[in-house]
Amino acid sequence: MMVQPIDGWRFFVNGGKMDCVVDLEHGKCYCGVYAVEKIPCSHAIAARTSAGLHISTLVCPVYSKDFPFARYSENIYPCVGHKLRNAHAFLRM
Repeated sequence: MMVQPIDGWRFFVNGGKMDCVVDLEHGKCYCGVYAVEKIPCSHAIAARTSAGLHISTLVCPVYSKDFPFARYSENIYPCVGHKLRNAHAFLRM
């Protein structure tokens, strides 16, 4: 892929299935893949590499390893004394 800078954050990427403009500042690529999946498309990776920046900064924080660790960093305690309704029906599934 050939990458041509437009300004400090935007790049024109020639190659792949289509030519695209990538906006690294706003996390957008005109192919639409990056905006929908929150994982960088090939155009965004090429633009980021051309800019000399690390690719991991493109991935949405939800997909990073720190997100699930932070979610479960607190202790999780069982609910003692609560009965499950329809537990038998649930176990038969």
